Amino acid sequence: MRVKIVTGMFLSAFSTLVSAQNTETFDSPLNISIHASGNFGELRGTHFHTGLDIKTQQRIGLPVYAPVDGYVSRIKVSTWGYGKALYIDHPNGQTTVYGHLNAYAGDIAKLVLDRHYGEKNFEIEIFPRKNELQVKKGQIIAYTGNTGGSGGPHLHYEFRDTKTQNIINPLKEGMDKRLTDTQAPTVNGLYVYPVGDGAVANESETPSLLTYTTQKDGTLLVTPVKGRGDLSFGIDIHDTANYNTNKNGVYLLETFVNAKPLFSYRFDTFSFNETGYVNALIDYERYLNTKKKVQKLFFEKPYSLSVLTVDPSKGVFNVKSGQNYNYSIVLSDYHGNKTTISIPVEFSNSVAKTKKVAPTGEYKINSDRDYIFEKKNVTVSIPAKAFYNDFVMDMSVENDVLKLHKPVVPFAKSMSITFDTSAMNISNRDKAFIARVDGGKRDYFKTMKKGNLWTIYAKSFGDYKILIDDTAPTIDNASFTEGKWLSNESEISFQIRDNMSGIDTINGYINGNWILLDYDYKTRKIVHKFSDGKVVSGRNDVVIKVKDSVGNEGVYESHFFRQ
Repeated sequence: MRVKIVTGMFLSAFSTLVSAQNTETFDSPLNISIHASGNFGELRGTHFHTGLDIKTQQRIGLPVYAPVDGYVSRIKVSTWGYGKALYIDHPNGQTTVYGHLNAYAGDIAKLVLDRHYGEKNFEIEIFPRKNELQVKKGQIIAYTGNTGGSGGPHLHYEFRDTKTQNIINPLKEGMDKRLTDTQAPTVNGLYVYPVGDGAVANESETPSLLTYTTQKDGTLLVTPVKGRGDLSFGIDIHDTANYNTNKNGVYLLETFVNAKPLFSYRFDTFSFNETGYVNALIDYERYLNTKKKVQKLFFEKPYSLSVLTVDPSKGVFNVKSGQNYNYSIVLSDYHGNKTTISIPVEFSNSVAKTKKVAPTGEYKINSDRDYIFEKKNVTVSIPAKAFYNDFVMDMSVENDVLKLHKPVVPFAKSMSITFDTSAMNISNRDKAFIARVDGGKRDYFKTMKKGNLWTIYAKSFGDYKILIDDTAPTIDNASFTEGKWLSNESEISFQIRDNMSGIDTINGYINGNWILLDYDYKTRKIVHKFSDGKVVSGRNDVVIKVKDSVGNEGVYESHFFRQ
């Protein structure tokens, strides 16, 4: 008994402690008005957005402040993704993440610079020891930028559960109070989907666009849908906020048929391994053809996305003779602004004027199975659960070109493609690789070569063939002319290009010593800052070496003077 009582007291105290920790108040990471160019859960090209993108007034170099005490747990500098990123663990069990930074501050900056030169690499990752780099609330930790996969200057601000690394909506952590939002979500387009065999809606067996009017109370009333069989809907939506025209994502979507909940989502938290489900949620083929992200409010085949709540009907309802239905959609942002759509549905036995085109192809793919296909000198291996839905696939090999279906099916996992090159006439095997060559594009894939068997891993259908890259990258557009005095300059820069297999490594040297070169792939620019202390008074000899992914190397040599 005593043990049980003590244990209960301990658990109670522990629960109180956790509760107290989770009430931590986070300050804003920026000392400016907060406007979001992107929000949590927003539908991006390949993922759900994992944070809040805060506008920085189109400027680079604004101070970033620690929103609460903590310690630096991770630093990552990458050409892609978050670019220069910083991770801070906090006592309440949460981690804040800061992405697309231009630079780090104080002791963090010194550690990063030392690691760059220690590893002689631009791309680095550091995991400082716990409490090695402590930060205090209000301390400047970094400066905003546009590094990595950023489309313009902003701060990517993210919250995670430190233990699980699940991502948390920053608006739940106080950022909602820093955003002014009285704007309800906007509907860009609404579609009815005949889902089951024999289903018809508005005399069509295929999805069709609906029309609607705005009522006095703000409700969108749709022209009645007339049909039969299993139906559901798709919607193209966005949300905005005051002083902001960016088309952001919608926090909460709920659907009902005759007031019964059918299909909904709420973006409070999710895990990183769920982000790819954006391609299951949207009408993927429509997106490829129109760039419109129409969200399907039903399952074709269930998938495990934790933000979804779907009834056993999978979001579909059956329209029967003699019955009418009211299908409604309620869209809400985090601040409680709502848009309601009302869709009357009436039974109709009208003949479909627009028929569904039966899929054609050689292979019927069940997404729950794995497959190995062999044709001529090519083998394609597809694991189970590589796709979200079942479909019919084409595959052919002509003149050593693999023609693998059309790129209209989203992948959840990679497939492997293997070419047996033993009978292929390849002039320079050391510089050859497997590429995707659809639509005039040439996408490089890292090619693993085991004798004559060459393999890549890919997540897209299309045409694949072997290409040869025997051209070195170029280095030009130097910011100085040879022999120039640069006593009043703070940096030197160059542009680098590779039109085939892509840039792999970049190395620079001044007077024979390795120098750090910041690389922005968007502008193809590399920059060395004199503040690193690697230049000397007098003559400085510069050598830049850039290799592509198959080993071709471009070399640039010059010199300048500096007092």
